[in-house]
Amino acid sequence: MFIQALQLHDRLMIAAAKGRVANVWWRTMLGVIYSIASAFAFQSPWMPLLWFVALCATACFDAYLANRYLAATTKSQREFRGVLFVVTCAFTQIVFVSLTIGVGLFAGPVGRVVSLMIATSSIISAVMYLMSARAFMVITLAPSGLWLAAAPFIPISGATIGPVPAAIATLMATSGFFACAGRAIMNNGKLMSGLRNARVDSQQRQAMAEAKQAEAEEANRVKSEFLTTMTHELRTPLNAVIGYSEIIGEDMEAEGFSDLAKDASRITGAARHLLGLIDQILQLTQIDAGKSAVELDEVDVRKLIDTAVASVAEVARVNNNRLATRIGPDVNDAYTDAEKLGLCIANLLSNAAKFTSNGLVAISAEREVYEARDWLRIAVSDTGVGMTTEEIAKAFQPFTQIDGSKTRAKGGMGLGLSITARTARLLGGEVAAVSEPGAGSTFTLRIPMRFEAGISLDEDEVTKRLDEAARLGAAA
Repeated sequence: MFIQALQLHDRLMIAAAKGRVANVWWRTMLGVIYSIASAFAFQSPWMPLLWFVALCATACFDAYLANRYLAATTKSQREFRGVLFVVTCAFTQIVFVSLTIGVGLFAGPVGRVVSLMIATSSIISAVMYLMSARAFMVITLAPSGLWLAAAPFIPISGATIGPVPAAIATLMATSGFFACAGRAIMNNGKLMSGLRNARVDSQQRQAMAEAKQAEAEEANRVKSEFLTTMTHELRTPLNAVIGYSEIIGEDMEAEGFSDLAKDASRITGAARHLLGLIDQILQLTQIDAGKSAVELDEVDVRKLIDTAVASVAEVARVNNNRLATRIGPDVNDAYTDAEKLGLCIANLLSNAAKFTSNGLVAISAEREVYEARDWLRIAVSDTGVGMTTEEIAKAFQPFTQIDGSKTRAKGGMGLGLSITARTARLLGGEVAAVSEPGAGSTFTLRIPMRFEAGISLDEDEVTKRLDEAARLGAAA
């Protein structure tokens, strides 16, 4: 309990120990001043001289132990040396107060004044240098504090000395007191000045941060507008390429030039792929720019899922995957944005079909109740490559794929899941994933059955129900 109270591993206690070491010279100087004042109060130099020698010895010893404490490299060393240091400091304070009490008890009225000056200076020094380490401060100022509290109740004894020795003793004691008080005021001024400078620096840094944030937001807005404009400009010639290549392909097929017709088909496929990538960039920039509005309507969820499954049928066939669908009997119409919901489902299915070979891609849809509201839960499961926990954390970042190398086997820019997650949030829902390397993945989309502004699914609830979603997807 004692060691815990001292907080020997805390940086504030370490700073207090450094301050104790750094101020040995200051305490020595005060010892000289107060020993001279005591000598005149006693009218004898021997007791103050012995006190000064003892004080120097103990002060040097506690400085040595402080350095040992600061140099400790292990927890046990720091605790053992720290306790020795604190105990020695307490003993040094007892030595310091011993003369204070002696002068106050046996040197008459002048001695009592000198005694009070010495004790008050001791308290000022302890508070000034050790306030950061409260327990250590209390231990070091306790002897002087107890004497100050008891002095008014103790009778004054001893002979009255002459005016010259009394004046010298009082002057020396007052000089030590004002030296301590003046140093405390100077330190406090430095502290306040440092706080003011820190506050000004903080305000300047905050202003710079706000300016940089504004610049970044403006740059992001300009970037989004540029990409939006460019994607629109690129779509027009690409649509022309697709249209003319389809016409050429049909003409070549009709005239019997099957090889040329296949070449035209490849041009059409490449152009459509490029158009799909441009559409993804356009969708992402529109969401980031806040220009992706939600257009609400009654949506046939079954029909929407069937359309999305049909859109990935070719990819699934190429990778020799089976597609399975299971829709709950209570899943009917939803009041949401049909285009955005269809985009989310298609992206999840496309991602599953692309990263699965000779396996199963299953989609399930269920209605569930959470916080007295109906939610649509769509789970897309696969038996593909799966992901680690770190890969799941990066899966929803834009332009990110599991295999980010230039020679990766799967194409795409890594935008599908990012767009899906952002679109789901626009619809008031969330997308989450559970996966295991080599055992496949399950992506779960949850949106409200009836869209209302301000409604969203709590992330903790999404996480809590992921296992259930994985079991449903696997069962499908």
